[in-house]
Amino acid sequence: MSSAGRPTLPGRDYHAPEIFELEREKIFFGEWFYAGRADRAPEPGDFLTVDVVGESILVVRGKDGELRGFYNVCRHRGSRICDPETRGHAKGAIKCPYHAWTYSYEGDLIGTPLVDPDEVDRSALSLWPVHVDVWQGFVFVHLGEPKADVRTSFERQNDRPLQYEPWRMDELRTVEQTVTELAANWKILIENYNECLHCPTVHPELVAVAPTFRKGLVFEEGRDDWGVSMEGAGYTATGTTTIPVMPGLTEQQANAMHGASIFPNMFIDLTGTVVIATRMQPRGPERTTIITDYLFRPEAIADPGFDPRETIEFSELVAHQDYVVCERVQQGVRSRAFTHGVYAEKDELPYAFNQTYLAARDRP
Repeated sequence: MSSAGRPTLPGRDYHAPEIFELEREKIFFGEWFYAGRADRAPEPGDFLTVDVVGESILVVRGKDGELRGFYNVCRHRGSRICDPETRGHAKGAIKCPYHAWTYSYEGDLIGTPLVDPDEVDRSALSLWPVHVDVWQGFVFVHLGEPKADVRTSFERQNDRPLQYEPWRMDELRTVEQTVTELAANWKILIENYNECLHCPTVHPELVAVAPTFRKGLVFEEGRDDWGVSMEGAGYTATGTTTIPVMPGLTEQQANAMHGASIFPNMFIDLTGTVVIATRMQPRGPERTTIITDYLFRPEAIADPGFDPRETIEFSELVAHQDYVVCERVQQGVRSRAFTHGVYAEKDELPYAFNQTYLAARDRP
């Protein structure tokens, strides 16, 4: 099919409130949603909360070491239990700040102060559960009934995240997290991530260390691992770094940049020295929060000379260059003239995302 026959989504799909409401139900409540890193809640009683497009979800580490997920809502009168977008430790039990109803780490109602046990059936008032799964140290929640676990579901992703398991990402640790608020629809961010026609114009620093991007290509020709060769092992403006290459990687893996867009709200970027995990939190049809974690090997972090600043600063530079153009697209798609755009030949991945998105949004 020629590019003329591959239209983008209609302009209104990037800003219409009714489309966003449809996405909430069909996509974000119907797919595995990336919620954060498991190392943010390492001990029993540790918790984190995540916003799944308006639904606050509480993820708690149980006494058995397992993570469990619940709606962040008390069964008494509906109070929110934990503050949104936080993490912490629930000492002994999870306590609602309104009437002090308490729940075990497994979600069971175990305390109702001033309310006798025979007044309510505690066994019927556990926290409402949601599905939780962990892959490579990344926590995912599912507000519906998943057809498969996370790892199995990845087999049908357009990108191939399972090929990055040699990075042993479950062993990595979060060194820094950045948060950016964007005036752009989440789909615009994914489409931008999945193409590099913009790279020579928008990312001069990036194409200097990864010359393949200068050609508008997302993957390097002749490689079967979807990698792009870099001028060095460091994801920095110079391509150099003092951070050691992660163990277990081949020379080809160590000296390349890899990436995957995981439907619907995650990006993973990998080099030989760092893994950058990005979570999109859609807040509305024209607003998205971007949360980025920088992950490194624990032995690298423990080295007295460990300094990730060049890597983080370079990554944030490239990311903010993307954010600027994504916000410009958001402004443009609102024009009455923009009925739809067009996918060029090198827009194969944005077009594939388009098809995945429509299939999920329009399913019965």
